Amino acid sequence: MSSPSLLRRSWPTLLALLVGGGLWSVHTLSFGPLAAHYRTRLTQAGEMGASLDPRLAAAPLPERVIDLLRSNSVAAADAGGLSQSGFLATDLVRRVSEKAVACGIDVAASKPGTASQTATTLEVRAELRLHGRYEEVVRLLDDLASEGTLYRVEELTLAPAPGGLVQADLHIARMLLKRGAAVR
Repeated sequence: MSSPSLLRRSWPTLLALLVGGGLWSVHTLSFGPLAAHYRTRLTQAGEMGASLDPRLAAAPLPERVIDLLRSNSVAAADAGGLSQSGFLATDLVRRVSEKAVACGIDVAASKPGTASQTATTLEVRAELRLHGRYEEVVRLLDDLASEGTLYRVEELTLAPAPGGLVQADLHIARMLLKRGAAVR
């Protein structure tokens, strides 16, 4: 007779244990793979510098930021050869020129610039002389900003030109992060 009264008294405890076990199972099966994927992406981002290292980060970065940084990086071992070859500077001129033409701007002159390196970055520069409407120049800058590439406008000079156009002298730099570079 004591066993039915024991079950009657402990059914809430047993029910709570069953519900807790069910929730734990759902949580483990649903979020376990997602958390593992996120930890992997954070570890990959840690290759680019100590500030992104998951062991040192106070708050992890969103995945889209990690993707942005990875798409704007180059292996540290390849950085020297790429900066010496002039490929990156020529590619920068090509990219900006294509965007300018797509915005309706004439590219009057272009000049690949220098490449410079720090311990963790590689920067390439270019100079372009553009002719177009002011609105088209603003649209070009907006298109470059939304492209997902780390550009820096170092100098932009606008001068009036005949026919309601402007002449824009654009000095632009593209920054690439070095993957695997040691941060001190």
